[in-house]
Amino acid sequence: MQGKAGLWFRRASGVCLLLGAWQLASLFFPPLVVPPIAQVLSTLVRLMTQSDFGATIGTTILRLIAGLAIGVGVGAVLGLLFGLCPKIEDVGTPLIHVLQAIPPVCWVVLALVWFGFNGKPCVFIVATATVPTVVINLSHGVRSVDPQLLEMARLYQFSRWKMLRHVTLPSIRPYFRSALEIVIGGGWKLAVMGEVLTTNSGIGGAITTARLNIEPDAIIAWSLLLVLGCYLTQRLLRMAFCGKEGVTC
Repeated sequence: MQGKAGLWFRRASGVCLLLGAWQLASLFFPPLVVPPIAQVLSTLVRLMTQSDFGATIGTTILRLIAGLAIGVGVGAVLGLLFGLCPKIEDVGTPLIHVLQAIPPVCWVVLALVWFGFNGKPCVFIVATATVPTVVINLSHGVRSVDPQLLEMARLYQFSRWKMLRHVTLPSIRPYFRSALEIVIGGGWKLAVMGEVLTTNSGIGGAITTARLNIEPDAIIAWSLLLVLGCYLTQRLLRMAFCGKEGVTC
């Protein structure tokens, strides 16, 4: 209990230092450059009480979920295939390297050509950024399965499906969790970036409107909501893996 209290105290101290630096900077710069904390909080309350607030948040969340679902699904299948069959990995590795190397903004431009100015480019760039991370983590996980467990499964004459279900999948769960932690955090940023560049809806569309109206307080308020959304999804992920592989709740 004392360890948890100390951890929360240190985290709270970091937040207080950040807020203090922010408030101090607002004393030396005009509100258009560094808006005061009180102004941002007031704007945040105003945004949350608007009638379209729920729709704005929900639109971004749906695009994020769609992109992650596609990316994680494709990445999980490829990751298992890469780990179980080295020949398939040899063929597919260059493609994964290409997906890793191309900047997200390039995918945005291509997605605009392919899908137009709507929400589809946001889903596309989240998915393309998710696939390599999941593939690499899961393929490493499959290759790291304890050889003794595999040998024992062979001694008991496990079928391939039974070995996959009872040996491989439980063993790669930590690698899958690590991949999800990475892609969920990055997914929020990519989804909103895609909205800023390709559509006028969702959180990204609201940020674009705030930029055009020269409202830095609104931009920061939406950014704080993004931080909150990312934190809550990470907490939900930890709850899903609570008590497994040493994950604390």
